[in-house]
Amino acid sequence: MLAHTFAQTTAPTPRPRHTPRRMTRRNTYAVKVRGNGMRDCNLFNGDVIIIRRFQNGAHETASAEINRQPVALRQLSINRDGLQLIFANPARPTVFLHNCDIEVLSLVMGIEHHATEH
Repeated sequence: MLAHTFAQTTAPTPRPRHTPRRMTRRNTYAVKVRGNGMRDCNLFNGDVIIIRRFQNGAHETASAEINRQPVALRQLSINRDGLQLIFANPARPTVFLHNCDIEVLSLVMGIEHHATEH
């Protein structure tokens, strides 16, 4: 009898309304060139490359700095063998940095949430 009375006096708790959100992924990589195997691409031992990658939904952009000089990227590809930098300037050749030719100095990954308005 007590359980029946309790069920009658308790109102269901309303569920909080979930606001749809957009996300922006932001990844930053700092790598240092090891050795002089990349000299044909003007990358030498000790050169530092900072790569910034932004992903918002299906749209992705990437930029880079090589020795503190900004470089526009058309595409960035990362796989288990290394990094591929495809430059926005078609006169500049594509560079593939093998894992053995680089040292990862730092990696920062983050997600930024944006509330959507209706």
